[in-house]
Amino acid sequence: MKITFAVLFLCHYIVVSQQVSTPEDDYYWAGVVEFSFVEKWSGNVSAEENTANNLDKYLEIIRSVEAEPVDIIVFPEYTLNSIDSSSRLPDPEKGIAPCDDLQYAPIVRDLSCVANATQKYLVVNMVEMVPCDNLRTCPRDDSSEFFNTNVVFDRSGVVIARYRKFNLYGEAGISVTSTAEMVTFDTDFGVTFGTIICHDLIFDLPALGLIRHGITDIIFPTMWFSQLPFLTAAQIQQGWAYKNNVNFLAAGASNPGVASTGTGIFAGKRGRIVTVMNHQDDVKLYVAAVPKVNRPQAVIKRQPVVKDPVGMKELMLKRDQIDHYAASDLPLRNNEYYSATVCQNELCCDFTLNYTYYYPSTTQDFYRYKLLVNDGHDFKGRIACAIVACTNETLENCGSRFEDPTSVVPAIQFNFIDISGRFPGGDNVFMVPNGVDTSVLPLEVEEFEYTEHLYVQDGNQTLQIRQQLVLPRSDLLTFGIWGRKFDNEDHRDNSDDGATSTTVSTLTMLFALIATVLTK
Repeated sequence: MKITFAVLFLCHYIVVSQQVSTPEDDYYWAGVVEFSFVEKWSGNVSAEENTANNLDKYLEIIRSVEAEPVDIIVFPEYTLNSIDSSSRLPDPEKGIAPCDDLQYAPIVRDLSCVANATQKYLVVNMVEMVPCDNLRTCPRDDSSEFFNTNVVFDRSGVVIARYRKFNLYGEAGISVTSTAEMVTFDTDFGVTFGTIICHDLIFDLPALGLIRHGITDIIFPTMWFSQLPFLTAAQIQQGWAYKNNVNFLAAGASNPGVASTGTGIFAGKRGRIVTVMNHQDDVKLYVAAVPKVNRPQAVIKRQPVVKDPVGMKELMLKRDQIDHYAASDLPLRNNEYYSATVCQNELCCDFTLNYTYYYPSTTQDFYRYKLLVNDGHDFKGRIACAIVACTNETLENCGSRFEDPTSVVPAIQFNFIDISGRFPGGDNVFMVPNGVDTSVLPLEVEEFEYTEHLYVQDGNQTLQIRQQLVLPRSDLLTFGIWGRKFDNEDHRDNSDDGATSTTVSTLTMLFALIATVLTK
């Protein structure tokens, strides 16, 4: 498979930045990798051969000319090895550089060596094996247990951090720690990073715990399975980064045929620097200068995005269960001012819109829209106030796309949208701005305004949220407010939550799905 590279910023800055970034610099240089795992599950090679092949591609990326200016490179979740080729990792407390230490597997040694040779920080997700011995009791009668782990190498190849994923998603054979670990590491360019993995993003711990501890830069390896209407990969990545106003480095596994893609670099409320949603599997390095959070004078250079709703039909998208949401139809007529209030139990949301209706023929395909509200009392604790596209008049077809994008005609242009509501407050509720278009890309931050105001009365917290579309759009799939209540959540098995990651090698059902897609 061909490995390609995308480098952002002017050539002048690339030359300057080949030196190591310093604490005094306004920027640091980051690389995030979208990495195809289609070949990994083809069944044509053993687990060990596959891991060796993947490692070769990782090393090629790290050593590439395009990676020269980079201070830190992030690789995706579950694209290097598997349980059958898992490896031990050094304890970060011991300051070990495993480059020449034969007690560690070749992938650990080689990554340590290349980090030292290229003088880069590396964040690599791998399946970690932890032996069971007299000092460690495993939960099952096994000789080892396994973790979904991010390991961080510094510029000298020393393992300086290790984070084990806490919020699993149907990952058979993978263990979790007894409590969520909030793992951070310092760098020589003056930035402290926190790191999480995929499904962690929509839970309180450890992700929001890092935010409450003041961490401003988050590293996020993921194998995200996108679903409409609220949880496509770049859509939720940008919303999360915006709400927390953090730099967010996401590296996504790539297999669009099973809804897996999504890589990007986001600069908090300043928006995206890189946003990638692929409709073909790819191996690609994206490089960008990332402005430090405490340097507002630093200019952001955004990579142009490709709007391709026709090509994106090749990206499979799952659909969330929204059939129990309260819903109201958006009238199919011109409205300079349309207002509606939609309630589900005690949650009411106010919608005010200005839109133009183009009166398409009844024989043409066009998106209709519903105003949706969910109060968070379902088993997933999801809260939503949003406008969602539908392929016909029924709620069961909202959060779906037409099979043939070329047949779709624009029917409604939204000139202005105002959505507001009062939501439960407190640390057990987390809300974000949410929007995605027909190219499965999030809206630019200049296109919306999102505000929150916390009110406390008699000890009860209420969050007043307002989300506004301020620039016209005729290609919306979703626009609104989305979040979660964290009450009674179980981090150990959330396999009904279809938006996030899984260990493909250990899930028979998903393996069968991939095999079906590949043989079509």
